[in-house]
Amino acid sequence: MLIVVCSAMVLLAGVYVLFPLFKEPKGNLEVELLAETELDRLLNRKAIVYSNIKDLEFEYKMGRLSDADFRRLEAGYKNEAAIILQKLDQLGAEKNIDENIEREIAARKSRLFPSSSSASQDSPRCPSCGAEVIVGKKFCADCGHRL
Repeated sequence: MLIVVCSAMVLLAGVYVLFPLFKEPKGNLEVELLAETELDRLLNRKAIVYSNIKDLEFEYKMGRLSDADFRRLEAGYKNEAAIILQKLDQLGAEKNIDENIEREIAARKSRLFPSSSSASQDSPRCPSCGAEVIVGKKFCADCGHRL
């Protein structure tokens, strides 16, 4: 009888421990936020291909590749880069992606914190270069002009 009770307890404990593994998750938000888009994949691939081209040129300059091998590999990487750039153009990826991101961030900040945007417009400027100056500093951070 004791063996049957112990076996039942072990079986129940096993079911309790393994049940979450078979349960369907309810909308994992983190996975949705981290989902990679086609644009992300293409931009990552473009960075890898450009890095490969730079490495290839370095290896060639170091004398580790023959002229024929260098030309063959370089042509392959450049063809791949051209295909990636065409796909990026088809997706409508703009050349100034960083500027667009900065504009979007600034627009969202101005909507969320309207008082901080007006304060940043009234901040003092360097008389020499026109850069924004941190209050209390004696020299401009950009040009070094004494304030």
